Amino acid sequence: MGVPVGVALLGALALFNGIGGLIVGLRYMGIVTFGPVSTGSGVFLMGVIAVIYGVLFIALAYAAWTLRAWAWLAGMLLGVLGVFNAVLVLLATGDLASGVAVALLPALVLWYLNQDSMKARFVQGETDYQRYGGSGSDREAAERITAERSTD
Repeated sequence: MGVPVGVALLGALALFNGIGGLIVGLRYMGIVTFGPVSTGSGVFLMGVIAVIYGVLFIALAYAAWTLRAWAWLAGMLLGVLGVFNAVLVLLATGDLASGVAVALLPALVLWYLNQDSMKARFVQGETDYQRYGGSGSDREAAERITAERSTD
């Protein structure tokens, strides 16, 4: 069994977000320039934070694709923060449509990750990772090799 399509999509979104964070962070730090470089007023520190943010999202993408348990936890945390952000948008703009629009994706992520089948897949993925040191395809290969050895 491979990675569920929804988890693969969430991992892809995390990867794109991470790459974007790296590019923005490197630009703020003055390492990569796409146009004029801003300096002063803590721009370098913002760049460092953005690079860390990007690296964390790239790690989250890898963890989602390998169905690690901490990826489920991180997805839940990001979903809750996204809903909280939607409430702040609603309060700041006073526009219900904006608040609902911002809340849609985080609410969908929370709903998806809370499905019993998704929880079970992440638990199984973590078990496979700890047992075989990799993803489900590694587990299948290990089981095939074990079956071949037992017939010898």
